[in-house]
Amino acid sequence: MAEANEIEVMSYDEAYYLDVEETKASDATADIQLMNVGVTKMEESSNPTEKSTQYIGDKSKTNKVTGYDNQFAIESDLIKNNKVVEYLYKIFRDRKTGIYAQQNFFIVELWNPVAQQEKTYKARKILTTAVISGKTPTPGETITFNGDLKGVGDFVDGTFNTSTKTFTPNE
Repeated sequence: MAEANEIEVMSYDEAYYLDVEETKASDATADIQLMNVGVTKMEESSNPTEKSTQYIGDKSKTNKVTGYDNQFAIESDLIKNNKVVEYLYKIFRDRKTGIYAQQNFFIVELWNPVAQQEKTYKARKILTTAVISGKTPTPGETITFNGDLKGVGDFVDGTFNTSTKTFTPNE
């Protein structure tokens, strides 16, 4: 039986933000946008890298996690004048590569507020490469596209203020 204070965390209790600044200039200002409208699927996979060794004196193998290959499967409707959707679609359409396909991605735990900091929540930030792999124009329906945001390096833990769209890394 569930405890009286246990609360299920729903998909809408987590917010996703994407920096859609396109110039990639060192002095460019971030353009962090909520990924709310258009995105119909956001699935996080850690894809752990494992090492399995059986030592001569053991009957069973010893397993270790040695790293992660972070990946976020994404599906979206193609919606004109939506900054996030148009940004991701343009990477696919224009076949962008390298830093021009990279962006900062923020996962904000709206169910995990920071005490004494209004509209501030625990969050993670990771640099990702958008690998948008397909577009589906189904007759009579909205065009959709899909792919992955693939992690570049490690997550940075911190906090995110949803009013100012500011990420602050933990010390």
